[in-house]
Order: sequence, then structure tokens, then C-alpha cells
Amino acid sequence: MAEGAAPRVPQATDERFPKAFRLLQRREFLEVQEGGQKIPSDCLLALVQRNSRAHSRVGLTVSSKVGNAVVRARLRRVLRELFRKHRGQWPPGLDVVLVVRSSAKEASFAQVSRAFDGVTRKLQRLFPAPRVPPKEPAP
Repeated sequence: MAEGAAPRVPQATDERFPKAFRLLQRREFLEVQEGGQKIPSDCLLALVQRNSRAHSRVGLTVSSKVGNAVVRARLRRVLRELFRKHRGQWPPGLDVVLVVRSSAKEASFAQVSRAFDGVTRKLQRLFPAPRVPPKEPAP
């Protein structure tokens, strides 16, 4: 680091996508797919199951039926970006597998974003965050 340069400080709104927020192992995907609740939304299907963590994790499944490698990679990038930007709106403690349907091949970013927003709204409705009672003012 150069002299006089300030150390890098992470931003208050951390939008990275670390491994802690991802489903990584096949076993994790299978557990959610076998025991999870289905949430359809246009070109996406979300499979959801509670986990024992304080945060939600996401896994992406894009079949070769959706398109060639370029199309599949684009859809994965779009979904990762949407999750990074909106993960604060998701209820904590969920494992979610997003299955991309073949109709997403021709979908624009706006259409995929609307489908993702639909999943987010349904997650908020099905898994409401615990309410924190208001603090009593000190006497």
C-alpha cells in the first residue's frame, strides 16, 4: 500500500456473493429438491426449505434444455446478480434452489427480474420474518 493511502473499508451495503450464501454440494441441492416447497413464478421455479443458518442460501439449476452454454451462463449471471442485489429482502434461514425453465431462453433481463421479484414476494409471504417487539421507553 502506498504511503498516505487509506486502507480499503468494505461498504455498508455488502453485495458480494461469498460461498456462505451458495448451495455448493449436490447433496444440498438434492435435500432441497426432495423436501422443499415449490414456488412457481413465470420462467423460474423455486424449491425452498428451511435451514439452520442465520442467512439464506441459493443454488441455481439451468438445464441444457434451456439453451446452449452461452445462454445458460447468461441466465446464471443474471440470477446471481439479482440475488446479490435483493438477498436482504429474502427471509433468513432458507435454502432456495432456483430452477430455470426453458421459457427463460428468450426472456429479457426485465422478465427474469420480474420472475425473481415474484419469488421474493412469495418467500416473504410464506416465510414471514419474526416480529421484534418495540422497545419500551426508559422511565
